[in-house]
Parts: sequence; structure tokens; C-alpha cells
Amino acid sequence: MVRQPTTPSEIITKGPEEKVGKVKSLGHMHFPAWLANNPIFRKAFLLRKLYLSKTSFSHYSQYAEDVSIFLLYPKKNDGFFVDVGCFHPKKYNNIFALYRRGWRGVNIDIDPLKIAAFDMARSGDTNIACAVSNQTGETEYFSDGIYSLTISLDKNFAESRGGYISKKTRVDTLTNILDGTKYQGRQIDLLSVDAEAHDFEVIKSLDFKRYSPRLIAVETHLRLLPDVMRTDLYKYLDQLNYCIVGWCGLTLLFASETFQKTLAAQPL
Repeated sequence: MVRQPTTPSEIITKGPEEKVGKVKSLGHMHFPAWLANNPIFRKAFLLRKLYLSKTSFSHYSQYAEDVSIFLLYPKKNDGFFVDVGCFHPKKYNNIFALYRRGWRGVNIDIDPLKIAAFDMARSGDTNIACAVSNQTGETEYFSDGIYSLTISLDKNFAESRGGYISKKTRVDTLTNILDGTKYQGRQIDLLSVDAEAHDFEVIKSLDFKRYSPRLIAVETHLRLLPDVMRTDLYKYLDQLNYCIVGWCGLTLLFASETFQKTLAAQPL
């Protein structure tokens, strides 16, 4: 999820660690490499993020998306999820309430530090540090600080906000990543995608015939339904017979055709 944008700054310069613009990141900062890579510092930092960060007792998602998801899965305690751009094991996490109920799945994030947090707090899941897109190999991504909410693969997104540095990482399709786990070929009950302006590429990289998500939670920054319906993401999912069944804050909930029939049969 994103904060309010800052003033656009200079164009991104090339190089693995070059600065993007001159605007200082809000709420985050870049630590020197000798400190950021220190194992004692990393462990202390993660303990603070995991156990001293404030979380709500009523919901864990930023806009209570998990409450809406609960209503769509009132009795399912063994679901399979995939969380792309998972960020934090508890805070602002669409999945944690389901994890507590017994769901298990795959958490993917571009930032290895965040995946280290999941290994500490959610060892029952499969946690993978990798960028997700409709390509494979190595790619450039953009970071505005340690454990930031808004790391992105989208260059235009980073340019518009300022205060980013560029880095390199491994990138793969969502299908390839899932094929390398114990969940290969298993239907996804919930696919949550928060990829900071790269969500469509993530979704296009999934083989829907093999993984066919029942429910997709994906971020939008549009406020009006007609504007959403004009996006490539909406048109793509509409062609696959997905329908919007919820809209919580910045998150749209799309249900597959078969899941729509299940929801229609549920009493309100």
C-alpha cells in the first residue's frame, strides 16, 4: 500500500546503487551498506518490526480487507494462498488472519529482508525473495528505504515520487515460482497482489488454467468503477470471467466464475 506521493524529482540515473531524485523519503531512510548488512543489526531491526510495531486487534490488513475475505470464506480453515508483495508477516497483511486460522501458502517479496521476517514469524509458509513479472532473468527495481511499503519494479512510479535508488534482483514469472514449490499445480484459494504499479504484469505471468485463483485481491488507486473497468487489468480478468465482489480501500476483490456461484449460494 502507498503513502501520499511526494514532489516529482530528477529522472532516474543508471547504475545499481545510484540515487533517484533528491526528495528525501518519508518515514524511511537508507542505511549505509556496512550497517544494513550487519547480521546483528538486521536481527534487531526485524525483531522490532515483528514485535514492537502496532497492529489492530480487529484486523491486520491496512483497510480491513481481511474482514471482507473472511466473509467470503466463512468456514474454510485449510486454504492455499499466494501473497505477492507480502511486505510484513502481520502488519498491513491481507493473509495473516487466514494464516492464524490454518491457511498456508507462498509469500513472495522483492526485498530479502522482508522474506527474512517471514522466515522468522511465518515458518509454516514457503517464503521466497524474488521479483515477479512476465519475464525471467535479472531486472532493475527501485527502493526508497529499508523495509519500505513502496518498493517497485516500475520506473515511472519511482520517477514520479523521487528519493529512490535502483538495484538489481532475480525476476521470474509467478507460474515458474509456484512450479518450484510443493504447491505445484494446486488451485489457489486467494491470490493477493500488491506490486506497486506492476500488478498487471504479475497477474499476466500466472497460468490461470493450472492455478485458477478462486479469489484475487489486487491494488488500485482509482476511485470510480468506470475508470477501473477501462484498465487493462480489469479487461484481462473480465475475459477470464472474473467479477468484482468487493472493494476495500485500495484493494479490489475479483472472484472466479465458479467461486461466484458458491458466493451466490451463501446466505448473507
